Amino acid sequence: MTFFESVRVALDMLRLHKLRAFLTMLGVIIGVMAVSLIFLVSAAMNEYITNQFSKIGSDTIYVSFAPNRLERGKGTGDIDRMTTEDISYLMERVPQIDIASGFRSPGNIKLNYAEREVKEVDANAIDGNFIELNNVELLRGRYLTAQDDAELASVCTISEDVEKELFGSESGLGKLVQTTGISLEVVGITKPLELMGRRDTKALFMPLSTANSKLLGGDRVDVILLRAKKGEDPNKVMDQIWQALMLKSGNRMLYAVESSQNVLKIFSTIIGTIGTVLAGIAAFSLLVAGIGIMNIMLVSVTERTKEIGLRKAVGAQRGSILMQFLVEAAVLSLVGGLIGLGLAYMCGLGVSALTKVAKWPQEGGLGAPFPIAAGLITMGISAAIGCVFGLYPAVRASVLSPIEALRTE
Repeated sequence: MTFFESVRVALDMLRLHKLRAFLTMLGVIIGVMAVSLIFLVSAAMNEYITNQFSKIGSDTIYVSFAPNRLERGKGTGDIDRMTTEDISYLMERVPQIDIASGFRSPGNIKLNYAEREVKEVDANAIDGNFIELNNVELLRGRYLTAQDDAELASVCTISEDVEKELFGSESGLGKLVQTTGISLEVVGITKPLELMGRRDTKALFMPLSTANSKLLGGDRVDVILLRAKKGEDPNKVMDQIWQALMLKSGNRMLYAVESSQNVLKIFSTIIGTIGTVLAGIAAFSLLVAGIGIMNIMLVSVTERTKEIGLRKAVGAQRGSILMQFLVEAAVLSLVGGLIGLGLAYMCGLGVSALTKVAKWPQEGGLGAPFPIAAGLITMGISAAIGCVFGLYPAVRASVLSPIEALRTE
């Protein structure tokens, strides 16, 4: 009997014992589906996080003031914050930097227009380079510019939801809004900010110099955002920035320097590790399924003892009998694996559709691309389990004596 004839006979046996075959395959179906879904969700989360980081610039370097990293007993000296001068200092000391921007958060503020009021508006003080380093989508009007920052202009952009609450059906462009002791002209309307599942529907951007001089006081910045020049290695640029900051602070650990790429790698590594561990745990169900396959193949050998004896009596070789039962076990496992993959694929489509309707965790939902490579590996493991656990029943069938087999009732 050839290999293809063995496959045909195996499929005939599946059709002949549909319910028994399905119950035997159920463990394989559940195991393959579970493993595939875990890889699918991991791939979807990786894609989602990558998209989120692309909104804030995947090549952006962040510098923040972090004196909590100081060793015990060491003081900060005469440095107690970061200022706008630090931006100029880094640009002069590190020529590999292409662009730099300062950011300060005034926190949540209250906006007023005429008799209307909007509370809990997330205010952001930025300079003219911020927009180039961050993907803030403009709906109408214009962005804040370097000229606005240089002139201490009393202007701002507001998100679409703030515009609706303050101005109703009217356009907010050109109108003046009031906050604590300052009036700002609305020059642009932006889309709500979406980042890592958080949808900031009430946002305001104003020039950093305006916030420092008219609202907050001082020349402080909370974060400095930088980008390396094209062709420069961001990690090497980070090292140069760190050395410049250590020189400024007298080798005190006052700053933290990080990049979007490194944070993205950390997230991807964590998700990949968790996914692999969970997939390994789920794969144990395939071992349980393998035991079920071994059990049903032993039953099949017992039921077909006379058939085995007859085939041996007419000249069938031991290897032919062995291959027949191995192929049957592999086909049983492989068909179950295909069904499991199909169910996992449909679940992925369902997840994509439902999250798109719910607009979670982002407006376009959660894309769930089916991991083809992981699916093929899982299918290979499934077939291998069928062969491994089907080996003992196949060997038992192949060593049966034809005389004893034909006497079996």
